[in-house]
Amino acid sequence: MNFLEPMTPGPKTLGQRILEGRIPVAEALRYGMILADSIRRLHDAGFVHGAVSPASITLTTTGLELQPATPSSTRAITPYTAPEVIQGRPADIRSDIFSFATVLFEMLTGKRTFEGQTRASLANAITNSPTPTSGSPAVDKLLSGCLAKNPDARTQRMQKIMMELKLLSVAVRRSDGVPAAAASAPNGAPPSLRRDPQDPASDARDSQLEARIAARLHAHERTMAEMQRAMAEAVQSLRAQLNHVVVDLATAQQRAAFGGGSFDGLDDTATDRILGRVDHGFEAVNERIAHLERNVEEIRSHQDVFEHSVAADLVDIEQSIKLQASGIESARTAMSQTDDLVERVVEALESLQSTVIDQGDGASSRSAFVN
Repeated sequence: MNFLEPMTPGPKTLGQRILEGRIPVAEALRYGMILADSIRRLHDAGFVHGAVSPASITLTTTGLELQPATPSSTRAITPYTAPEVIQGRPADIRSDIFSFATVLFEMLTGKRTFEGQTRASLANAITNSPTPTSGSPAVDKLLSGCLAKNPDARTQRMQKIMMELKLLSVAVRRSDGVPAAAASAPNGAPPSLRRDPQDPASDARDSQLEARIAARLHAHERTMAEMQRAMAEAVQSLRAQLNHVVVDLATAQQRAAFGGGSFDGLDDTATDRILGRVDHGFEAVNERIAHLERNVEEIRSHQDVFEHSVAADLVDIEQSIKLQASGIESARTAMSQTDDLVERVVEALESLQSTVIDQGDGASSRSAFVN
């Protein structure tokens, strides 16, 4: 099934750029971060795109821009459509995450995640075919959570994807210092995304950093889930309180109508009891609202602490990269100096050997002359 984009006047789309050849890894990751942030802001505003694809992304002088979806694009089945949308369910945040992952895969590898010659074969590939490997374990780890067939098993928030993209970008910047011969990729992976198998210490450091970041992400998500559950319970309780107030008011109005069309028909005791229950209901409502506001403030505070914590980890990573780069440069300088020293020693030995041979020849000649 042909999904090639026609060349049309106007801004170039990401799809047209991909047709020109695979995007360099660093540039593809930068595009991925910009696209992820655009989708994140859309989700934070309470909206879903529903048709994220290279055709809906235009390139700009500073990066790219996600264009609004059209009614026809949300109904079409493309290589970027989520399985649940193909099955007739409405698109949601998780559907956008699936589509984002297919676009990122294509930018990094130059190949589509899923292919099909017909609409039916494409739908079957998206729904049933396993996710192909990109050739990079780091990329596959990021994408596997985004491309799960079941949306409930999929990565649920763009913020987590953005954090993993940042970590991947740091790894790419570090590996850019590896010599070309060591960074070649016979297995087809983008060179900048491979690890040096000769450096177990680097692997151990990477694993420790990944474990720390993953633990903090897990703790953050658990805390957010607990706060959201508490807020949902508070909202439910608030609705129950409001329902009680409405019932009390309705009962009071009925009694008032039965007694003459106003609250004057009730005795003072009944009136005080009703008004007391109403006041108590509104006090409970105000208390619940204050509780919700405190929960929201706690969420914001926790988010700030989490962001600062992750930022500190990223600073540690950057410093570690700088130290490693400095160590590599020092090692290269030492090796160069060692090579120069070896060459000088060899030259000195050759010179000494020549001198010894010359002296031996001179002694032999003198001996022959005397005899």
